[in-house]
Amino acid sequence: LVRAQPSQHFTAPPPRYSEGGLVKRLEQLGIGRPSTYAVILKLLQDRGYAELVSRSLRPLPLGQMLTALLTSQLERYVGYEYTASLEAKLDAISASDLDSAAFLSE
Repeated sequence: LVRAQPSQHFTAPPPRYSEGGLVKRLEQLGIGRPSTYAVILKLLQDRGYAELVSRSLRPLPLGQMLTALLTSQLERYVGYEYTASLEAKLDAISASDLDSAAFLSE
């Protein structure tokens, strides 16, 4: 080492979704429908899971604890793939392409 340069580094907080950004991400993952996005955003805030600060959704302690619990205990059921697959099956049932009794017996 010839010479040391002192420098200061700051860590950045994790990126936060705006309401529009979260809707876009849900669309990419195949989760929800246009008619449900507003309800999802309202529930996140009304139930105390997140708050809207400077146009960004920030998780609240309850939301962080719930996420940790669900992902550690029920990972299969909160996974993106499972949710998107379930929604596709429910769409198939509503279009009469899948029998609801057969679906429920899976």
